[in-house]
Amino acid sequence: MVRASEKMNEITKTLASAGVFDPVFEAREILREYAGNAALTGGELSAEALASIESAVSRRVTGEPLQYIFGKWEFYGYPFYVGEGVLIPRPETELLVDIAAERLGNGCTALDLCSGTGCIPVSIALKTGAKCYAVELYDAAFSYLERNIALNAADVTAVKADACDGTLFGDMRFDLITSNPPYLTAAEMRSLMREVAFEPETALAGGGDGLYFYRRIIPAWSGRLADGGTLAVEIGETQGEAVSEIMRSAGLKPRIIKDYSGLDRVVTGSNE
Repeated sequence: MVRASEKMNEITKTLASAGVFDPVFEAREILREYAGNAALTGGELSAEALASIESAVSRRVTGEPLQYIFGKWEFYGYPFYVGEGVLIPRPETELLVDIAAERLGNGCTALDLCSGTGCIPVSIALKTGAKCYAVELYDAAFSYLERNIALNAADVTAVKADACDGTLFGDMRFDLITSNPPYLTAAEMRSLMREVAFEPETALAGGGDGLYFYRRIIPAWSGRLADGGTLAVEIGETQGEAVSEIMRSAGLKPRIIKDYSGLDRVVTGSNE
């Protein structure tokens, strides 16, 4: 039989040879996913575990993201189904949930646009107790959104629609509107890491300069904020000033917020 410690070394070498950025981390995650206690104790691996591990490694060396292989990933401490056709939740996006936690509580109402897996609205609902709404247009992503709402038993209402349509929900107003829209530029789309290239283009491409969806979402929804409300969008690290100007043009007071790596990551716009 093969011991987990031996398999860990083997997987790490294989992933490193395939150009995986952090082979040690990913090797550990693969063992934890399929070997359970044996991975933690360094014990012997069952034949079933070995087969699952070999399959996962074979898929990973082709560039397929680890999250797609597992079919589930954690965001803000909550589990989310993920797979082909939906954007993978990323830790920097958790900043939007932190912003919500500062502003919302029971009785508040939040809206998330371009929701994908639903990681943002589900986490906001669970963290703050606010009633949340989520808008997603594409079939595959919307399926994940519905499944993740159910998985987490979150108070989120999912709507399949165009996030740029500011007439949705009638005259309802929201204390917080969030979005992590597609924001990669045309140049960035031509030089994607191979893992990112597995994700849907519709969740990545933001037009020539990456600002297409900000120019549509912000004016469409700025008037739908409740008094003292906030619109918060994730951005690429070089887009802070441009998105801030779009916020100003929509009558909002912008603020750029850095992520935990010190990079510009979110622009908020307040109607205060």
